[in-house]
Amino acid sequence: MARWYHTSGRTGSMGWLFMRISGIVLVALVVFHYMLMHGDYNRGHTFKSVYDALTDPVWGPWFKTLDLTMVTLALWHGLTGTWGIVRDYRFSAAWRLGIFAILVIGGIAFGTMGFATILSF
Repeated sequence: MARWYHTSGRTGSMGWLFMRISGIVLVALVVFHYMLMHGDYNRGHTFKSVYDALTDPVWGPWFKTLDLTMVTLALWHGLTGTWGIVRDYRFSAAWRLGIFAILVIGGIAFGTMGFATILSF
């Protein structure tokens, strides 16, 4: 007789998997970003060179996409990791809600600042 195991959505296994995937993707994106923006001394070291790269009609959208992807993944990875650490401790429900609210508000604030900065070019 076969026994079916129904997985629970509350185990956290998908969050664990996405943390590992986002970490690997972030490392690849940071290395790629560093090679693009800092591999040549004339690029990425002054505001003018960054401005020129982000406003270039051909490469600008690609640089913006790379930067927006890094901001999004870094925020998600960092906030999810921080929440995972908070969950390891035994806080009261009020403390957990307060910490969660701080993380959400901080994530929205930093995400808005990152997106506004990148998209202002």
